[in-house]
Amino acid sequence: MNLAAIFFFGFIAIFWISYGLYIAYGALRLPWLKDFGAVADAGCPPISLLFAARDEEEKLPAALASLAAIDYPNLEIIAVDDRSTDGTACILEDFAAQHPRLRVQHISELPARWLGKPHALHRAYEAARGEWLVFTDADVRFSADVLRRSVAIAREKKLDHLTLFCDVEMFGFWEKVLITFFGLSFHMATDPHRVGNPKSRSYVGVGAFQMVKRAAYEASGGHARLAMEVVDDMKLGKIVKLAGFRSGVAVARNFVVVRWHAGAGNLIRGVTKNFLRRQDLVCGKWARPWREVC
Repeated sequence: MNLAAIFFFGFIAIFWISYGLYIAYGALRLPWLKDFGAVADAGCPPISLLFAARDEEEKLPAALASLAAIDYPNLEIIAVDDRSTDGTACILEDFAAQHPRLRVQHISELPARWLGKPHALHRAYEAARGEWLVFTDADVRFSADVLRRSVAIAREKKLDHLTLFCDVEMFGFWEKVLITFFGLSFHMATDPHRVGNPKSRSYVGVGAFQMVKRAAYEASGGHARLAMEVVDDMKLGKIVKLAGFRSGVAVARNFVVVRWHAGAGNLIRGVTKNFLRRQDLVCGKWARPWREVC
């Protein structure tokens, strides 16, 4: 190997090490949910917690139990059963019969030019009445005080949109390796610390928890603008940020917990499926004006 090649690869190594340290420093400076006290009842704006469920009978009961335990006075929960073929619909209806805060919507057919999850979340939004909207997934478990603390962060940081990094349950060596690698790659690609800078174009959206002011959601176009987006969570963060609203990221840890894909094989298939589906939408027969948010 000649001197020029050594210099070239040495420069690349120094660049990635330096950039990695920069990202790590920024990640350490993100606010932590545990450092913000829960707001009192008088400071709690109305919140609508929204999620879509499709064939989630295995994980749904634990998630619903955590939602029932949320300590928040002005809360409504809207679940959308998106064409489930298992016991999801019955689980939701049984739970709603016992917990009046939960309302259930059922979807039997998917309209043209919509993907399932964006359409279901759009339907949930249409039924919501809250001043703030919290988008989550059907397998996510919340602590009782997560909403009160999230409101405290949004108020102190003057945010219109807040994303929380949650705790991902990992079992087995390969799950831990792959999910840790995915998390590091995500941080390197998105630079979450810069999301809070209004002059930066960095954005983040995590499906487990996104809290957004209704006015900001509507002004940015909401899920109607993301009708054909596979990674609708990230793109929601993008359109809100680029519409000029204040966005921020915080670390939730065990305040928000999710069991992502069980097993290394399911993890690889899940990530690959989303990537390939994304390529089909952009490069294939569905490439349309939605590319403007890509």
